[in-house]
Amino acid sequence: MKRLLIIPARIGSKRILKKNIKSFLGNPIIYYSIKTAKNSRLFDKIHVSTESAIIKKIIEKNNLKIDFMRDRKLSNDKAGLLEVFKFVIKKYKKIGLTFKEVWFLTPCSPLIQSSDLISASKFFKKNNSNALLAVSEYSPPIQWAFKLNNNNNLHPLNEKKLKYRSQNLTKTFYDTGTFGAFEYNALKNNKKINYAGFQIPRYKGIDIDTKQDWKLAEKIFKSDLK
Repeated sequence: MKRLLIIPARIGSKRILKKNIKSFLGNPIIYYSIKTAKNSRLFDKIHVSTESAIIKKIIEKNNLKIDFMRDRKLSNDKAGLLEVFKFVIKKYKKIGLTFKEVWFLTPCSPLIQSSDLISASKFFKKNNSNALLAVSEYSPPIQWAFKLNNNNNLHPLNEKKLKYRSQNLTKTFYDTGTFGAFEYNALKNNKKINYAGFQIPRYKGIDIDTKQDWKLAEKIFKSDLK
């Protein structure tokens, strides 16, 4: 098989309770990631990685079978996503399934569209890196950042850079945490990961961690992505 897509969806979340299945404009938020993945027609296998029977039940109502559950030790705050992805490909290898590429799409990415994944797949094919991350450009420039002390007094991280015009500063980017891809062998053989950055608009790369993020994502979805 060519492409495996993993949607990592554990039940635990501290800031937004059961975030991965919370209702987003009438549907569990994970529903949008599943729909986007299916509509892209890029993936031979879509696997929701979860330890939760509750999430499993919701997923299977959406006509997507979960082949196996995530190990509980990979479902806490300390478990990294790379560990989860490696666990998944090992489980599939045991039942005779291997892939050329391993993709992930996070369950709280309702603003990502099928066209984004399709464009990213074309970009990945042309790039020499063995991995890809969806990134967005910092705005305003990160070089203009401040920190707050205990008295809420502002201190620039780089006072000299505050005098620069934005067009004279090096552009910087952040991992949006929405989707990405790996060459299968890079994960399987623990090779050094060299990421290529696939740029997406900032409004699509909202990291939904707070109620404020959630409300903003709903407003954008209703206005631009109906």
